[in-house]
Amino acid sequence: MEILVIMAIGLFALYWRAAGFAKEAAVDAARRACNYHDVQLLDQTVILTKLSASRNEDDRWRMWRQYRFEYAVQGEDRFAGKLVLLGQSVSRIELETFGPTIH
Repeated sequence: MEILVIMAIGLFALYWRAAGFAKEAAVDAARRACNYHDVQLLDQTVILTKLSASRNEDDRWRMWRQYRFEYAVQGEDRFAGKLVLLGQSVSRIELETFGPTIH
């Protein structure tokens, strides 16, 4: 029984670490997209909105995460942005005032 608890704690720690790396990758991708479109990323963060498991193009299981963020064009109005990570790779970025970017 103790071994199961230790394994569960270990799996949780691995997930927590991977989730942290994924969030850092999402913030970097959102920042790059905002810089590319010459808009300002607000609050310098992203929020996880959906999480699931999915297969990548190599048919390997990866965590599929969708994040949202907010940005401003002239510093006045807030607009919504979304990005999707499959594992640690960005697969899609959408900015409300621009078309989607597919990687």
